[in-house]
Amino acid sequence: MKDNTEQNLVQAASNGDADSFGRLCERYYSAMVAIAHSQLADRSLAEDAAQEAFFVAFRDISKLKNANHFGRWLAKISRNIASDMAKARRRNKLFPIENYDSVSKDEDKEDKNVEVVRRIISELPVKIREVIYLRYYDKMSYQQISDILGISQEAVNGRLRRAKKLIAKKLLPKGSVEVKL
Repeated sequence: MKDNTEQNLVQAASNGDADSFGRLCERYYSAMVAIAHSQLADRSLAEDAAQEAFFVAFRDISKLKNANHFGRWLAKISRNIASDMAKARRRNKLFPIENYDSVSKDEDKEDKNVEVVRRIISELPVKIREVIYLRYYDKMSYQQISDILGISQEAVNGRLRRAKKLIAKKLLPKGSVEVKL
């Protein structure tokens, strides 16, 4: 995701070039939705959070000190907005947290095991959920995730391994044979 073109786009956007900022939005939109989705568990709300994050980023881009960290900076904004939305949702009880995803007709047909795994994922710590959403929902590489979250690829791998272990632990009934991951 990072290259000299991106640095040029960030620089142009910070000078008020809306087209350059639009190109940055195109590059990062799905990742910001994935980050927000990992906290909100609702695709529609996640898209709203991502759009709000882009608005804030456009407004505040002059505050960005290092053009190389645009993705990290944007991810932090998206994470904060999603967190605020999740808190407001719980406080106002507008949407019960148990309904962690909008249900479509296709999802009605989903296998019960998929639902169990989704529920387990929704209960994982946010930092682990973010990596799961970026890797498996958004199909990002370890390098891309590393760039956006500002962590090493080893940390990405570690979080994914931890997630798999936590999911396996909750899926395995007590007394069953241990599965090696």
